[in-house]
Amino acid sequence: MNTPDTESAWNQHHATVYRYLRRRLPSPELAEDLAQETFLRLHHTPPQGAAPVQLRAWLLRTARNLIVDHYRAQRDEVGIDASLAADRGNSAVSLRMLEPCITPLAGRLPEHYRIALLWDLAGMPQQEIAERQNIGLSGAKSRVQRARTLLQHEFQRCCRYHFDHDDVLVGYTARSGGPACAAAGAD
Repeated sequence: MNTPDTESAWNQHHATVYRYLRRRLPSPELAEDLAQETFLRLHHTPPQGAAPVQLRAWLLRTARNLIVDHYRAQRDEVGIDASLAADRGNSAVSLRMLEPCITPLAGRLPEHYRIALLWDLAGMPQQEIAERQNIGLSGAKSRVQRARTLLQHEFQRCCRYHFDHDDVLVGYTARSGGPACAAAGAD
């Protein structure tokens, strides 16, 4: 097993990890604290396995997890707004986080909107959506946009979202909105 030397890892990767954290955190002190915590985790619980580890990738993934833990601990609650719709964060991560909530909420949409939305979320090109729904491309674009708007209204009604300082979605909790929102899970 190849265990990385913490001191040489620090010398080689500290600047990279610090820059990564500094771009995502509000203060240089917090970025430095989390950089130190990243290397402490390397020292105390180095990556395990027989295969050689991509040390830089492991350190950045650990730093990212520390950022998420930091913001979860704060639980800054912000209602969903245009920042989610504008997709300022990583949309794949945001969608994976919302996945338990999307299908039940999308299920409340009229069928033609629900199908167009789910195909769109799966990455299907809008031209193909138009062909499958036997409508024109502009109609498919309108239908997908309308479905997104309807889904966003359902989210606003049923979920409270948690964003970090860069408006990246880090979690959500269900609102107590009665049985209509019961399908919306919590993190």
